[in-house]
Amino acid sequence: MLKRLSHLRFAKINSIGISSVFQAGDTNEIDMNVKVFAVQRYIPLYEAKEGSFNRDEYQIFQQPAVKPLPETGIQSAFCHEVPSIRVRSVNIQGVSSSSVFHIGSASAVCGDARVKHIREIPFSNSQSSQS
Repeated sequence: MLKRLSHLRFAKINSIGISSVFQAGDTNEIDMNVKVFAVQRYIPLYEAKEGSFNRDEYQIFQQPAVKPLPETGIQSAFCHEVPSIRVRSVNIQGVSSSSVFHIGSASAVCGDARVKHIREIPFSNSQSSQS
């Protein structure tokens, strides 16, 4: 891993989401993983059996993550004339689920986000007449 000194003068971050990383400096490996199950209802009525989540019912949580093949046969050489990374300021509105904002060097960065969002909204007659 290339090692350089990271200088960050000012960072303003509004929001860092679930399983996300703000990293200033070198790191060997960053691995983020998040699985989200959300139910949104127009009228918040819930049955007594709800709340126990069975991930076997939802295929998105069972499938293996798709990862790129490792690089093969590529040779590279780097020469850093300035041995530091300098960032004056950064203003971040948001770093979302399983995301990275990184200043520095990293050997490996992996991220995985899976979201199952169910919206239960009542069907109205006005929608069917416009079809």
